[in-house]
Amino acid sequence: STGRPDLVDAAVVITGGRGVGSEEGMALIGQVADALGGAVGATRAVTDLKWAPHDLQIGQTGKTVAPSLYLAAGVSGSIQHRAGM
Repeated sequence: STGRPDLVDAAVVITGGRGVGSEEGMALIGQVADALGGAVGATRAVTDLKWAPHDLQIGQTGKTVAPSLYLAAGVSGSIQHRAGM
């Protein structure tokens, strides 16, 4: 267990998209989430690239979230991703 809150219930979600560039970029997303006591989310592109597990995917083919704070890095903002908001 990462000690992070469950993605669906988290008040803070930090999400990485393809623009983070690598698994290392997603590791940085995890560090930010940990610093803020939040959960990590990912786009479908990131889970398809296997930079993050599918259970972290937010969007039309993933989970729906409603945090108080949502930070996205490297996310294009496609309608499929925004469907998870």
